[in-house]
Amino acid sequence: MENKDWLRRVDWRHGLVVLGIGVAIGLYLFDAMGASSKVGNLVLILPASILGLLLCVLTLGGIVRDARREVNDVHVEAPVEESKGEAESFYDRARPIVMLGLFAIYILLLPVLGMDVGSAIFLAVALLANGERRVVFIIGYSVIFAAASTLLFKSILPYPLHTLLL
Repeated sequence: MENKDWLRRVDWRHGLVVLGIGVAIGLYLFDAMGASSKVGNLVLILPASILGLLLCVLTLGGIVRDARREVNDVHVEAPVEESKGEAESFYDRARPIVMLGLFAIYILLLPVLGMDVGSAIFLAVALLANGERRVVFIIGYSVIFAAASTLLFKSILPYPLHTLLL
C-alpha cells in the first residue's frame, strides 16, 4: 500500500530552518566568490560551504524520509512526563556557555600561544569540560589533532601562520 499522506507528516518548520541555513550559506559563498575568486581567498570558505550545503541536503532528505515512513514503522517514545530520568544539572544546562567562553579565550590567546599550542590546550580543556577523564586520551587526542590541523593549515594558507612549536 502506498503512503499518500506523507506531506502532512513532514516537519515543515525544521525543513524551513535547514533551507534557510542552506540559502544563507549559498549567499555567503556567492558574495565571497564575487569579492575575489582567487584560491587563497576561498581556501576555507569553499570547502566549508560545500560541506554545509551537503549537510543541509542530507538533513532535508532525512526529514522527507522520516515523513514517508509508514505510520506503523514509526517508534513512539514515551511522553516526557512519564519518563523517570534524572533532572538535568545546572552544569549540563550551562555547558554551551562554558564552551563559548573557552572558545573566546582560545581565540584571544592564539596570538600569544600560536595555533599549535593554543589548539592543543583548548582541545584538552574542552574534553575535560565535556566529561572526558582518560588522561592519555586527552593528551594524545589534543596533541595529534592540534599538530595535524596546524600542519594542514600551514600547507594550504598563502600567508604565514603563527605557531609556537611547529
